[in-house]
Formats: sequence, C-alpha cells, structure tokens
Amino acid sequence: MYNDRIHGLGLLLTFIAVLIAVIAGIIVYSGGETTTFQGFAESNETIINSETSVSIKKILVMEGDTVYKGQKLAELESQELSIRIAEIRSQLLQIETKRGMSEKEIKSKILQNKAAERAVISELRAQIQTLENQLKINKELAGGLKSVKISDSVRNPIEIQIESLESAIVERRKEFAEIHRMYSKMLESGETPEEAQEEKLRAELASLEKQNSDMAVYAPFEGIIGSVFIKNGNGEKVFFKGGEKIAAYSPILSIVNKEPSFVKGYIPESQFSVIKIGDEVTISNTQSPQQITGVVTGLGGRIIPLPVRLLKNPGIALWGREIVVKIPENNGFILGEKVSITCGSNVWDNLARAFSVTQSKLSAKERAKKKLNKIPDETYQVTSLPKDTIKQNVETFPETSPQVTPIQWNGQVKIEASGAVFVPETGKFLVVSDETKKKTPLLFEVSKNGETKAIIINNFSKINDLESIAKESKNTYLIMSSLSYSKKGKLKPERRILARVTFSNEEANLEKAVDFYGILKDFAEKSDSEAAKLLKKGIAEKTIDIEGIFVIGTSLFIAFKNPLFNENGVIFEISGYETVFAEKRISENQLKTIFVDLPHERRISDIYMLSPDKFYYTASCNSEKCGGLYRFENEKSELIKEFSELKPEGIAVDDGGNFFIFFDLGQNENSKFLNLGRI
Repeated sequence: MYNDRIHGLGLLLTFIAVLIAVIAGIIVYSGGETTTFQGFAESNETIINSETSVSIKKILVMEGDTVYKGQKLAELESQELSIRIAEIRSQLLQIETKRGMSEKEIKSKILQNKAAERAVISELRAQIQTLENQLKINKELAGGLKSVKISDSVRNPIEIQIESLESAIVERRKEFAEIHRMYSKMLESGETPEEAQEEKLRAELASLEKQNSDMAVYAPFEGIIGSVFIKNGNGEKVFFKGGEKIAAYSPILSIVNKEPSFVKGYIPESQFSVIKIGDEVTISNTQSPQQITGVVTGLGGRIIPLPVRLLKNPGIALWGREIVVKIPENNGFILGEKVSITCGSNVWDNLARAFSVTQSKLSAKERAKKKLNKIPDETYQVTSLPKDTIKQNVETFPETSPQVTPIQWNGQVKIEASGAVFVPETGKFLVVSDETKKKTPLLFEVSKNGETKAIIINNFSKINDLESIAKESKNTYLIMSSLSYSKKGKLKPERRILARVTFSNEEANLEKAVDFYGILKDFAEKSDSEAAKLLKKGIAEKTIDIEGIFVIGTSLFIAFKNPLFNENGVIFEISGYETVFAEKRISENQLKTIFVDLPHERRISDIYMLSPDKFYYTASCNSEKCGGLYRFENEKSELIKEFSELKPEGIAVDDGGNFFIFFDLGQNENSKFLNLGRI
C-alpha cells in the first residue's frame, strides 16, 4: 500500500513537472505581451461626379442623410448639351428663314464657320493652359506630403479635366468640319438640301433635349451622404446651391457606407516596428465585449502627430504611425467610433489555444473508438455541429439521415427550393421555390428548425420558374426566374424576370422588375465579345438557364446552368448593374466572364461569392439525385462535400459563418436543408 502511494505521488510530481515545462514552452513561444493602441472606425468615401461639364439644377439630399441604392441625389443639366441645343435651334431658324442661299452667302458662311472654330478652339486651349499651370503648382506644393493610400485607383481631378477638354477639342473640330463639308457640297452642286438637313437636326434636337431632361446622379449603394460640395483650384471645399456650373469629373457630393469598412489606427512611435502588412489584429470598443479580427492592409510611410481625440492631455502632442486595418462586414461598429487595436498574442491566449487543440484531438480519438466498436455517435446534430469537428462530419454525414431538416409546409404545391439567403435581422432564411400555386410571387421565410411562413410579394402579378435570390442590402433582395423555355417549348414573360424586392417586418413589396432575357438578347446582338457569342448560342439553341445570382457591392454575379463554354460552367459579373434597372441595358465594358471547371455531367445550381476569384458553388447531377458543394480558388474547383442521394439547389451562410445547403426533392415532397457548419 505504501509503495502504491509512493508510486502515485511520483506520477503526480512527474505530471506537474511536464505541465510546468509545457507552460514554460508556451511562454517562450508566445513571445510575451500584446501591443494595444487606438484608432477610429471609418468607411471609404465614394465621390459622385459627372463625366461631362454640368450645371446643378437641384440637390435633393443634405449631408448626413441616409439614402438607399438607386435613389436620385441630384438633378443636372449639361452645359455642352445646352450649347449644342442652342446651336441646333439657331441652325433650324436659319434654314427656315434662308432657304436657297446664294453662292456669296454660302462662301460667307464658310468663313464664319472657320472663324467660329478658331474662337472655340482658342478658348478650350486657354482653359487647358490654366489647368496645366494649376496642376504644376499643386504638384510642387504636395511634394513629400504623402499619407496612407486607401486606393491607388484615384486619379488627379485636374488631369481628368484636361483630358476632357482635349477630347472636347477633337469633337468640336469634327462638328466644324461637318459644317464646312456641308457648305462646300452646296457650292459644288449648286443645291441647298434644306429638308434633309432640317430632318437630321430635328432628330438630334429631340434626342439631346431628352438627355438633358433626364440627367441626374443616383446613389450607387445604401449609405450616408458625406459632403455636398465642389472643390476649387486650391482644393478648398466650396458649398453650392442649385444652378452652379462645375467642370467634368469635379465632385458633386460624396457617400459613405452606413457601416465602417476599415479602421485607421495610430501606433505610437516607440512601437511601430511590432506590426506589418498582413498581420491579424483584434478590434474592440468600450461599449461591447465583442471582438472582431481584422487584417493590416496599409502602413503609413512617415511619423505624424496623433489626432487630438487620442491624446490623454490635448496640450501634449504625441507622434505615431498610421495603419489601415480591413474589417469584415456586419461588424457592429459606428462610423467614427474610437476603437482599440491589439496585435500579438499573450500567454493565456496561447494556453487556451493549446488546450483547445488537445481537447479536439481527444474528441477525435473518442469518436474513432466509438466507430471501431460500432457504438452509435449521438453527438452529430445538423443544427449545431462543433467547429473543430466539422471536417470529419462533412466526410461521414449520411445524406439520408434524420439530421437533414425538412421544411414544414402544408401548402397544396410543395416547396421546391431553388435558392436561399440568410436574413441576419430575423435569424431566418428567405427561400424561393421554382413552383408556386398559379405562379404566385412568393417568398418563404424558413427558421433553422424548418418552420415556414409564405409571404406574398405585393404589387407583383406573377412569376414562374423562380430559380435564385440574392441579398442587396439590409432590406432589399434580387430574385430571378430561370430565363429558360418550358417543357412545352414556350418562354412566357413570367419566366424572363429579374426583380428587386424589399422585405421587412414580414412584408414583401416589388420595387422594380425588368425583362432580363430581353436585356441579355439586346446585349448579344450589339456585342462581339465571348459573352455575347455564348448568349447567341444559348438563344439560338433555346438552352439559356440561370440558376444562381449573388451581389457584391455594385457587381451582380449570374451563374448559368446552361449553356456551357468548352465544357466549363459560366458566371457573368456585371459591374455597375444598376443600369439594368435604370436603363434596361448592359454595356460591353460592364461584363466580365468567369469560367468554372465543372465535374463531368454536373451543372451549377447556386453560388456564394467571396470575390470573382474565390467562391463556393453547388453543382447537381444531370440525370440523378446527386451533387456536391465545391470551392473555386486559383482557377480550380475543389470538392467540399458530396451528396449521393440529394440534389443541392441553394447555398445560404448565416451570421456565424455556417453553411446551409438546400435540397430540391421534387414535386411530391417539401425541400430539406442541411447545416454543414463552418467550412
């Protein structure tokens, strides 16, 4: 007995010694302490301008106003259009009062035209010279005053104005040359083709007057108005009222995101060497215990005075280095809020991480034992998979098991889920079905335990074969029908729709709907790009079929089930896609094509985009009930999860980063969904 006690005491002392050694190793490895400093939650400011010289007819917003995407912010009037309209009216008046001019009068007109050309070109060149002198002065003053760059894409406004004026010279020369040719032709032929010239001018006048009346600027995204101003040649803000004239590309107003997108921090001069670009840091504030992780994306190139808000004693200046930290969306911070930034890791963090890893390994061993002894593992719950075991669960989870959650719905027409998004405000999903009773436009609100409520979209007559849904902003969503022909070989209007819908307080309303098939067809007819060729092929063969849409910023991503391009799946990225709703068109420079290396005999059924280069997609089998979830990165697809008895049709990711896959079980059974946890 005594020997047993001695042996037990020896084991205890050995365990304590090993534990002390482990802790000492962690302390040495951790490098010791963290560094904490402060900064402000900020958002990129987008400048709204016009590509041409304009007059401000009316400013419709004030600084601090919250605006929605697509909201009209200001009404404009083009100086160039107004001048051209006046010229055309003058020419029409001349035609009406002087039909059949003499040779002497025609020669006089030619001389007048040349004199007018010299005067106009001389004035434009004088403006260019003034801007070039100002640019030279500004560059000399700005030398050596560089700070942190948020974007390298911003160009000097004065250089842009100079380019605009140079382009104006070219265009005005063309106009005067055309007038000269007209008068010269009249001299040669001895005729005066007033009627043809009048018809041409009246058509141009009608077009220009419509353009001038429709000119406006719109909000590119939901946000807050930052400034309503123009800048003079010295870079000073000059606030203005309606009726003022501004040059091409000069700022009219600015808009910022409602939620911060980055943190600008200031690390003390004595500590700036502890951080570098690419480091992960922790962001927190004093109002909430919540912490988020950000990535350092920029470092200031010089030491500067710290902002007064960060000084404990405003009378004592401190110095430091600027850093920029990119933070995730839905971060909960307020614009301009003071936050703390922590880099490095302390001893207790490393201890916790070490014991977490140990527990994970022990859990894996225990599961292996259960599997070996054929003991049922009751811990697999699809609604709350442990984050450290998700990899193993993904590989072993049986598709036909009861953990796949059924959608609870007693409607006459079964829910055939074709797309889904998560709504953080409600903690539920919005699901669309490709079949509804009498083609009624419906959204299905589905909780994580499958409870379902149907929501009719107000002001919407009908839509059919609804295949996809994407979240635009807090309360707005895009929905799209497949654009595909029915089994009877028909493509009715209700199968060609892209619509914007608002959803709030369990009420849905149609904002706007367009014939998206018609827009794609128009683009295909006017373009010679690879995308247009693909569309022409799909239109000719009647194979176009869209299965997934996604929105990132001002870009709309569209995933095609068919047609393929050289056996690859196709995703369109349409930048500045608001033109689809505002102008019912897509221009060639808006559209980029992403090609996806699809598995054999499978087609894309939904997408979840992180960027144009990295995203997730589901692909369903052509002739069987099967499919998979894939990650696309570095131009290559990687299988994440295979489904041997279920057809995946939708991807939704909740606010915790958990992936939910929705399955279409056909007309006889409501759809089901599966929580894969974090991937």
